[in-house]
Amino acid sequence: MAARANASRGTLTAEAIYGNTARELRELDTSSYTGIRLSHQTRRNRERAKHMNPGYVVFLTLAMVLTVIVCIQYLMLRSDVTSKVKELAKLEAQLNEMKAENDDTENRITGAVDLEEVKYRAMNELGMQYAHSDQIIAYECEDTDYVRQLVDIE
Repeated sequence: MAARANASRGTLTAEAIYGNTARELRELDTSSYTGIRLSHQTRRNRERAKHMNPGYVVFLTLAMVLTVIVCIQYLMLRSDVTSKVKELAKLEAQLNEMKAENDDTENRITGAVDLEEVKYRAMNELGMQYAHSDQIIAYECEDTDYVRQLVDIE
């Protein structure tokens, strides 16, 4: 059973629904209805709650504006991160493609050179020979990246 109060007429209207049809509505006499008695302090607090202090309104407005600004900044940063991730994925794909192309080129060059043919021509046509043990000079190098030869070795 649902009850509805009509404050302008001071009546309480009761709606009763039984079964699948709505029956007639009856108006009840509510002249003797007093409701819940509230203390003076409670009524005063409710009245005070209905009216907002201008300072409180300004505070709420500033808090709302700050919240909106923070949300907008967050969305902008999130969008920036998303675009950077997409750009990074595109650059990684480009890097992988270039590595694959580089490996293919290296394999093609390596396959095109016959090292046995180079060795045969160097030894037979140009007279090159392997170094003997007395021709090998050992040295120590502090810098491991490269060796710079300043004078001819005889």
